Amino acid sequence: MTMLKDQAARAASVNLDDDGPIVRGAPVAEREPKTAPGQLMSLQGKYRDALEKIEQLQKGGVAMDLDLSRIIKVPGRQRPLTPDERAELKANLKKNPLAHPVTVLPETEAGFELLSGYNRVDIYEELDRKTIKAFVIDVEPEKVKVLAFYANLLAPSLPDFKKYQGLKERQEETGFTYEQLEEESGMSLSTISRLFQFDSLPAAVHQVLERNPFVLGATAAVGLARAAEAGRGDLVLEAVNKLVEAAGNKEIKFTEENAVAYANGSKPAAAKPPARPELVVKQGKRNFAKLSVRGDQVTIKFADPAALPDDWAERFKRFIEQEIGKDVG
Repeated sequence: MTMLKDQAARAASVNLDDDGPIVRGAPVAEREPKTAPGQLMSLQGKYRDALEKIEQLQKGGVAMDLDLSRIIKVPGRQRPLTPDERAELKANLKKNPLAHPVTVLPETEAGFELLSGYNRVDIYEELDRKTIKAFVIDVEPEKVKVLAFYANLLAPSLPDFKKYQGLKERQEETGFTYEQLEEESGMSLSTISRLFQFDSLPAAVHQVLERNPFVLGATAAVGLARAAEAGRGDLVLEAVNKLVEAAGNKEIKFTEENAVAYANGSKPAAAKPPARPELVVKQGKRNFAKLSVRGDQVTIKFADPAALPDDWAERFKRFIEQEIGKDVG
């Protein structure tokens, strides 16, 4: 095996946009789990394993100072960050040296094709930096696109809508069935099927999610897809726009569950009023009873079971009747 092929083999599950810190964890499970939490843990394990593999691959080379103007970006390869994640990364890069160099393919006449570090390169450009530390990694050309997609697909923070877009593009390129995508990606058939529910959402919703991919997960997309197929596409669009509005304003309470109910023409269940602080009745220094109020209910709990609750209930009844009488008078 040539050195080039050996490097390509070791890069088989490389994470190609590792804009978070490298985290080491438990080894990847040998058998794909069937439950959703188990699948998530498995994907996270593969993601950590990929980060370790790219680190091992980079150890064979020396990071170089690469002119940003020589870097070629490939559309669709960048992992989206939430506004908070991006702000945190920018603040870190502004004050500290680059902890993990970006990775690029060997130089061509056009420049160096960027594999890993799109967000870091973007932020360096915003900070008006001229160069960035980079590793050059040899990967067989026919494997680059597949590696780029599936490495990003395993990133735990990648929003479901972006996973769907990647799987959709991969399916259109290969003509793969869901079963073939399952075999290639390692994702479960049920997960792939659920992600493809985004297919049934109106084009206008896709446009909103393109700008705001984090507001809607695949589970809620299933419910919205059913509403769209039932002819309630307008309500689906309104519901997604409400999710975007709530994401930008913490005072607005509108969840994915609310969105599905709204799109199906149902009013979401009213939120329970928050519990008020308990009122404590003292007998000397000891607690005698606690009164708690929730909505239209007042609950009294006596510290001593021998306090004769039935007798107190009669006293409260007479007290309320007296108070009502005062109001009438």
